[in-house]
Amino acid sequence: MGAGQSTDYSGASPEELSYMLAERFATKCFSPLELTHFKDNFFSRAAEQGGIRYWNEKTLSDFLGVPDGSFSGADEAPLDAGPVLFRMVSYLGAFPFQSTLAPSVLTFEAMVKVVVLLTERYGKVLRRGRKDRIKLLFGSLADVGRKDIGQPSNKDSENKESESEENPEPCPAKSHAPGFSVDEPANDEYDEDEDDDLALAALESLDAIEVFKHDHRVDRTVYETRISVDTFRRLLMLLLGIAPLKPLEPVKTYTSDLGSERIDAIRKEADSIIAAFRPEESDGGITYRAFARTISTSLPYLFDPLTALFEHMLFSKNLNLSQRRPSEATPEEEANEKPEEASVAKPILLPGSFESSILNPTILSHLSFFLPSKAQSTNLFKGGVRLHPVFSTAAHGSSLTSFSHNVLTWQSANLLILQGEPDGNSEETVTIGAYLPQPWRSSSSNGSSSSSDPLPCLFQLSPKHQVLPGNPSPSVQKQANLPAAWFSTHTGIAIGCQIPPASRSHHTPPTPHGAASLTIDVNLESAELRVEPVGHDGVFLPSGNSSMEDTSVKTRLDLYSLEIWGIVPDPELAASSEANASAVEVQRAKWEFEAREAERRRNVNIKTGAGDSAKESARWLLETAGVIGDHGQYSGGST
Repeated sequence: MGAGQSTDYSGASPEELSYMLAERFATKCFSPLELTHFKDNFFSRAAEQGGIRYWNEKTLSDFLGVPDGSFSGADEAPLDAGPVLFRMVSYLGAFPFQSTLAPSVLTFEAMVKVVVLLTERYGKVLRRGRKDRIKLLFGSLADVGRKDIGQPSNKDSENKESESEENPEPCPAKSHAPGFSVDEPANDEYDEDEDDDLALAALESLDAIEVFKHDHRVDRTVYETRISVDTFRRLLMLLLGIAPLKPLEPVKTYTSDLGSERIDAIRKEADSIIAAFRPEESDGGITYRAFARTISTSLPYLFDPLTALFEHMLFSKNLNLSQRRPSEATPEEEANEKPEEASVAKPILLPGSFESSILNPTILSHLSFFLPSKAQSTNLFKGGVRLHPVFSTAAHGSSLTSFSHNVLTWQSANLLILQGEPDGNSEETVTIGAYLPQPWRSSSSNGSSSSSDPLPCLFQLSPKHQVLPGNPSPSVQKQANLPAAWFSTHTGIAIGCQIPPASRSHHTPPTPHGAASLTIDVNLESAELRVEPVGHDGVFLPSGNSSMEDTSVKTRLDLYSLEIWGIVPDPELAASSEANASAVEVQRAKWEFEAREAERRRNVNIKTGAGDSAKESARWLLETAGVIGDHGQYSGGST
């Protein structure tokens, strides 16, 4: 391959190389059947001008089912992501020559590259792809050349953004205008000598590296500009709405008939996520540095919904058994295809002893952006997991005895989540949680987590998203006095704390340790979240986007509600063999055993006439046997 082909490509223009790369993507990343469906979807809807077949913004939004803001009952804050998605795909369609060819006309070749990049199918043709996907996504959202991006919005700026995003009938002529550079770089993380690995890998597949190095350089304007908060909010609201979307599932299942209350909830959750990118530190925009760090460390699955969304390009209704084109469908058939809102109310919650007062579709979507499934590489929705109700203060009361009865019998990964108001401030609600991949255990047990198990994490969902990841250090995981989660009926619940030595005469409370901890009092009425900008010797590490300039933060809450949810495989997909009995069945068996033990304890008679010493000795024997009394130390995660 080499010299000959390199010479052949030496005279190729960026447009020609881009076309050849799209052809390589199409043959390597799609099956023949998928490519057939893709072609039918594209060409059956494409407009034509000057001999060029292309899609405009309306065609893209209509096909994907992306909302445009025309929702009844959602006039104040509608989902309006159509223009943002169109901007993104127009940028990605020019890959790997964004600096000269973007925005790209959405021809078939451009859409091939868009679908490959957004559905992460580039593994067959590109190396180092996932790492640099973040660069592409940032560039597709950034407002190139807008120096006033962080200033308060006004009518002029709104009109300019509207003009740049909304053009239902674009002229197929390509625009090569790169915009103008920002005077001072806004991202000190940019390295001038850094190669665009993803673009190089793309052209390497064509033996066209020399052409790339001669005709293309990393577009520095991408690293010097920012994403506007308004642009990012509109995309986030769409992602929150369609997070449970499965490939080929109708998008309208999650975007139609959204009332103002649901839209409000989605907008508030989006604002909590935006706060994690610290737009206030860059005049209201999101820099590449903040974007890359936050996505990598605390929102790794944020863009996963786009994968399922663009998978729709690979299935055509025209080629299914009915052979009926969308334009031929009757109103009655379209109505029958419209999903019921109830079908998405609680996508992964299993029925049980209570209904959640905290978890709702929007919060579940937020959780799916960073919580892993057992497979670790997929989020909660893709991993096919379900949440089983284990404990709730609303249903079971604010008693650690009840907490112990319900939680200690759960033998699987679990999720703790709580809501409260800070220091009596009823106008603000704080939502905090902890993901514990191991069941709560007695300190006397010798169980330990496997190196392949996901790490625990402590997180806050509102009013600002932040994730405190688990510490992978083996030295920390082996310390018995540093469990991920612990509780005692004498001192309460402790997450990420150092546990004092056991004592029969004195009950010393756990000590906050490391970068983060969460403590809850014995009455389950108040909690305190402590977050430090440094600390690598505890169960949890600092947030990935924290800095040395940050200060320690203590958030004290009056609790509204505390819930524990067990994480289990989808019952419909789980094996039914006895060797793979579900955690739900194990829990039920343990509850029945405890009921029998409770009946037996009623027959244990400690004579009232005995002295205090005899009664203490008898009680100690029963506690040692685990029959009565304080359960002592229980840990989740590593022990």
